[in-house]
Amino acid sequence: MKKNNVRRKIRNIMILNVVLIVVLAVVAGLYFKNKNKADLNGDAKLSDRSAGDTLPDSGGNPDDIGESGEYSQDDDTTGEDAGGELTETQELALYSDLPYFVEDYTERYVEYKKRNPDLPYDKVITYVNIGLDYDFYENVSIIENCNDITVLVNKYNKLPDDFEPELVQVDQSLCAPGVAPQYLREEAYKAFVKMHDDAKQLGLNITAYGTYRSIQTQHWIWNNAVNSGRTVEDVDSLNARGGHSEHHTGLAIDVIKNNYSVEETEEFKWYRENAHKYGFIIRYPKGKEHITGYKYEPWHLRYVGVPHAEIMYRNDLCLEEYIESLKVGVFYEANGYIISRQSGESLKIPQNMKSVRVSPDNTGCYIITAEKP
Repeated sequence: MKKNNVRRKIRNIMILNVVLIVVLAVVAGLYFKNKNKADLNGDAKLSDRSAGDTLPDSGGNPDDIGESGEYSQDDDTTGEDAGGELTETQELALYSDLPYFVEDYTERYVEYKKRNPDLPYDKVITYVNIGLDYDFYENVSIIENCNDITVLVNKYNKLPDDFEPELVQVDQSLCAPGVAPQYLREEAYKAFVKMHDDAKQLGLNITAYGTYRSIQTQHWIWNNAVNSGRTVEDVDSLNARGGHSEHHTGLAIDVIKNNYSVEETEEFKWYRENAHKYGFIIRYPKGKEHITGYKYEPWHLRYVGVPHAEIMYRNDLCLEEYIESLKVGVFYEANGYIISRQSGESLKIPQNMKSVRVSPDNTGCYIITAEKP
């Protein structure tokens, strides 16, 4: 009798343990499924909130945004065929929950993966979203948000032929010797003055060599380069075609001199490590040629604003990668700013902020940049 009671107690304890494990697993699954806010360290600290709510201070610093979300090539292999391998469609399905997965691009993802079998699917999705499955200057979109500081101007995104930004003249003392008058957007100019002055305190002289350039001038530069005997491929690797140059925006600066000897200067060594603090990035970095479509240009700086430049610098991202790395619907915090990329007609705007900027990003989404008080 006593043995039966003992067995019964043991069985009840085992059943209770199983039930507790199941409950914990369900709760954990719901938690991870529903977390859709993360700080730049990858920790979920900002929860989903409606417009009008005040977002809390997570106290985070800009670190790794991450490119693959919660999935990787080594994740669950459910859906394997009889041979133990996933078909392309089955493998792609593992990534369909990524915030930057676009269902309409499914066939493009599959085709790009066929051409690049060694490329992880998270990279396939990012590169196709950027447009890299098309040849440069194919599938070109006309930019609508021309005046935004994060505007993406590249070989897939063209400014309208009649676009002319509002500009201010750069003080001649900030320009390289012998250059014609230079012009920039006011925000970029103020940031450049601050960077120039701070460098000056260290005995460095960072000057503007080339800034705003009209679309008509860019047409002339490109045609003249081709007519000089260079191949179109070579010209395209260094010179933008008319309408596709960042210099049209008034946000780009070629500093000191536009050749590779700039890397030998103390000025370059300084701004390479400090330009992001003023909102500038080296727009065409080394190792990103297959994404930007241009050779490395250490002299070409682009103003994108302090929080964005900081994140790109810390994570070694070019502008194309950065925009795609901002997962839709997620809030990030960086050095006193809250950043979010959102889609749809109803946007969630952080409230009680010092300033808020809403910027279309050329993909149908919006980048929200809110400065905390």
